[in-house]
Amino acid sequence: MAFAERLEQSGWIKEGPFGYRKGSWRIVIDTSSWMEVGTDRTQRIFDVPMPDADREQWTMNLIEHLCKTDDELQAERRR
Repeated sequence: MAFAERLEQSGWIKEGPFGYRKGSWRIVIDTSSWMEVGTDRTQRIFDVPMPDADREQWTMNLIEHLCKTDDELQAERRR
């Protein structure tokens, strides 16, 4: 399965030619083999490599973990 298909199956919506969004979470696929993972509040949390076929689910878990952690940190700061 292509990684783009896995993103869409997990609720990510294609946004422009190189982006995906899931609520306030964002992925921008740059012109190399990397993705910029961020949220509306933190534009660039981390750069993640495009996965090989056997690492797609692991990469998806990493991206969602990074975004959830940023949400939690932002909530803590607002308290």
